[in-house]
Amino acid sequence: MSEEAQSPLPREVVDGLQALVAGEELTDTLRPSSRAPGSLAYSWAPVTEVRLRLLTGFPVPRLSPRGVAGRQEVLAVPGRNGEPSFEVDEQGSPSTSAFAVFHLPHDLDWRRAAVSSVLEQEVTCLYVQLPPDERPWPQSVAHRRHRFDADGGLRPVSGDDFTVVDVDGCSVGVQIDRSGAVCVGWSIGRSSGGTARVWNVTMLTRGSAVQAVQVVREAGLLR
Repeated sequence: MSEEAQSPLPREVVDGLQALVAGEELTDTLRPSSRAPGSLAYSWAPVTEVRLRLLTGFPVPRLSPRGVAGRQEVLAVPGRNGEPSFEVDEQGSPSTSAFAVFHLPHDLDWRRAAVSSVLEQEVTCLYVQLPPDERPWPQSVAHRRHRFDADGGLRPVSGDDFTVVDVDGCSVGVQIDRSGAVCVGWSIGRSSGGTARVWNVTMLTRGSAVQAVQVVREAGLLR
């Protein structure tokens, strides 16, 4: 771990995170009865670390041991009924544009590790995917309730539960929920087969916003 990673977060970052007011947007979005429960619209299938590195072309991003102590790690890619569904790259080799790193209590089976578990258990989910569109990131990591406006259209409701902070030159989006869940989003650049790509990362965990960002920073995942 580098000396920089061990240093405290800048005061202005801590102040910005501590000023957040917990809302209910994560609970509203991730609860089991929502229209899209589970792991961010994907069904997942476990894979080995060797297989995942072959699919992506770079090492698996890992959180600091302090942040996931005492939990089992499960690596997964999109799939169905436990079977992975691979894509094909330009060379005709298997690949994936999304994967997950789950950190779960040892008594929690990965098949029950839906996102909604973050609302109730000590689960940390790290989702990594190539940007599907041109939406601004990490601003679009925020979950927002919607309400009907006077014309009958849906309009987003803003709140004080989400902010974007600069940590070591990286824009990090953070949202907190009354359930104790925290959502953190940022981007990482990785090279595969000589091609550099930017991947969007979403982490769902429990604890304070400051703790969540510090764990990511300590792992060296903001670059």
